[in-house]
Amino acid sequence: GGSSCVASRAERLGLAWEKLPGVQVDGARPPALLGSAGLLARILVFLVQVNLAFAWDKDGHEAIGMTTMSALQAGPVAQVKRLMHGRDAVDVASWAHKVNAKYPWTVELHLQRQPALPCKGADLSHCPGNRCLVKSLKHFYGKLVHKDLVEIDWEGLKLTDADLVKYLINLVGDLHQPMHFGLEEDDMGRNFQVMFRGKKVSLYDIWDREISQTTIHDSPGFWWSGWTHVQRTHVEFAQDSARWDESGVEMFEKWANESARFVCESVYRNPLTGRRITEELKNGVFHLSEDLFQQWKREMLSKMLVAGARTAIVLNSILKHREAGELHGGTAVSGIEEVDDNSESESKPVKTGRKADLMHGNHQVSGLPAFAWNLGIVASELVVFLLLMRSWQGTGSVCRADRDKLRESGKGI
Repeated sequence: GGSSCVASRAERLGLAWEKLPGVQVDGARPPALLGSAGLLARILVFLVQVNLAFAWDKDGHEAIGMTTMSALQAGPVAQVKRLMHGRDAVDVASWAHKVNAKYPWTVELHLQRQPALPCKGADLSHCPGNRCLVKSLKHFYGKLVHKDLVEIDWEGLKLTDADLVKYLINLVGDLHQPMHFGLEEDDMGRNFQVMFRGKKVSLYDIWDREISQTTIHDSPGFWWSGWTHVQRTHVEFAQDSARWDESGVEMFEKWANESARFVCESVYRNPLTGRRITEELKNGVFHLSEDLFQQWKREMLSKMLVAGARTAIVLNSILKHREAGELHGGTAVSGIEEVDDNSESESKPVKTGRKADLMHGNHQVSGLPAFAWNLGIVASELVVFLLLMRSWQGTGSVCRADRDKLRESGKGI
């Protein structure tokens, strides 16, 4: 029948049936599919899964964004949607990292390099040109509330109000990533080698992406189950909200001290053995045990929740006032997003609803490597798709011709 004709065509294209999602192989025969549409759907699912396999720290920032959206008040939700032209904190969670590719000097805005182990709290003295994490947070917050807290030279670039909000969303998340308070001597852990599940990665990457990606791989049901809700950290949320009302922007330094002490006591020191991880090196490499990984994972997931809740506290304090309606959307940094802010009018109607309750599956690597890799993936997918469509266009006529020949020979089907 039609499905067998499609199957034979696909076989000639060299497709491996047993590797397509949702396809069951019966012995050596190709599977029975519901026509060309069924085969096409399965192939596209397979290609999408391959594409989504290359996702890094964007997942962590999106999880923080989901928690943020669950904690925002109604007014600030509407303001975020207006400023982002219908998008929300999840959609723009990693925007600031894309800026790094276009303006490399902005990388330092995400980091608070430590000259020595910060066991008593963050050392904020090392910040050339005010280009460091805590001062950049004060800079962006001050701009939004019309206070000159910290000045940073943007080299002629004038960020929009929406850009400032996007930076706050990203940087409050970074404030809770321990290795953003890593040691200057090992480049925030990038030069510190860790062996984890048979592969060698840096200590920085363990915290920036390996924890989240391993959790997604091992427990996808958990990751996409809606754990990113402020109710999971409601006690801390209430306490932090009260402290922010009392101390305001000074909380950035208090939160920085938490991360700094944690990186000293629970990252550069093995919390299971009490020894410095530099004392546990084997041939210059630290071997991360499964027990320690599980403990770090619990800590990281907790920090993501707290980061999302605190991001909401900061945004609520800015956007709940009537003056927030005077903030402007758009962006001063073009060419770094799939949908440029400037391509949409500020008068576009605001969408309703919260994406904190949805699964965001748009994962990608940042920067030029991501562009080159994704371009190659898209090109290969397009070639396969065109070949299949071209082949299937002739499937019906070929099968009809086969049946006509059989009838002429007296062997009806």
